[in-house]
Amino acid sequence: MASLKVHLPYHSCRKWILLSFGVLFFFTTNAQQQNNEPTGKYSKITKYDTNYMYKFDAALSLGPTLSYRNFNIVLKPKIPVDCTYISDLKWRSPSKRFWGIDFNYDKFGFTMSFAGVEPKADRDKKGESSSKSFGFSYGGNRCFLEANFMTFKGFYEANSALQDTSLDTYYQSPNLTSSMLNLKVWYLTNHHKFAFKSCYGGLYRQLKTQASFAFSSNLHLNSIIADSSIVPDPDRQYFDNALQVRVIDCGGLSIMAGGAINFVIRKKFFINLGWVLGPDFQALTMATEESTYNKSYTSFTQDFRFASGLNAHRWYFTFTAKHETNRFVNELLDSRIRLNSFSLNLGYRLDMKTPKLYSKFQKTWLYSVF
Repeated sequence: MASLKVHLPYHSCRKWILLSFGVLFFFTTNAQQQNNEPTGKYSKITKYDTNYMYKFDAALSLGPTLSYRNFNIVLKPKIPVDCTYISDLKWRSPSKRFWGIDFNYDKFGFTMSFAGVEPKADRDKKGESSSKSFGFSYGGNRCFLEANFMTFKGFYEANSALQDTSLDTYYQSPNLTSSMLNLKVWYLTNHHKFAFKSCYGGLYRQLKTQASFAFSSNLHLNSIIADSSIVPDPDRQYFDNALQVRVIDCGGLSIMAGGAINFVIRKKFFINLGWVLGPDFQALTMATEESTYNKSYTSFTQDFRFASGLNAHRWYFTFTAKHETNRFVNELLDSRIRLNSFSLNLGYRLDMKTPKLYSKFQKTWLYSVF
């Protein structure tokens, strides 16, 4: 179980974490006005135009979710080698199909999913694997937080067939593990008329086409851990024979900007596009069998999202696509983590009374600021 933990980079990264939480807190509260006392359930800064969007206040939405995820760890050698051609080293998780449950109430959301068992033919060729993910969100339409934790254990080298065409199976690393923890905050400028969450949750409906500028900040921790070396034996001649990287740990803070738009047809059918990108300030630790390399640097990251479906009064059905990439660089390797995910969500809204204790929470500043 120890291999599933997210390891922090070297000690200077603690400063990054403290700074990150400070920036995230400022980012979520800087738009709050002095006279934003709640009026009913909403403060002046979080109220919205009901001609453009609708929120289901007293409803619990829940339903199953099915997803397909393509997770890759791509490595490029930084030290030139004497060869005519060498493809990138691409570790890929055999875990692709996930099933789970998603539910939302007011400003809270939770998703839990696990990888299904792949067909035996795929397991024989690509190896055994296990994966799981948990997601939590809090916030309204103006500003909200997303927290996600994912683990992938067991990988195969997707390009090994390019190195040796006689192989019946791919190079496999059953103990190679990657863990990711993301804490992301979103802020939408046109939150009075634009409902970004109407496409990714069950508590909002966009009634007319609208767009908005979007800002996002992501505090992330990433770990890649192998029992001996991330680079398999047949490929070490291309990555320098002395290179035996066992651990890659990275913690960082990204600040991104972009936009999003909802196209709405007959108040029910929708298409959503969202894209933010920006710099990523990272602290990296890379450990080999003989030494450890530390580095702080600036890279880039992006978050692209697409959603389409039906959002009616009781039922909603959505198809979503998401692409995320992070790049880690030091003197030895140029490495990238890529996650492409596609999901189907079916949900139903249940009417329910607001609990008395929750009604008290709705009158607090923590509720009104989001």
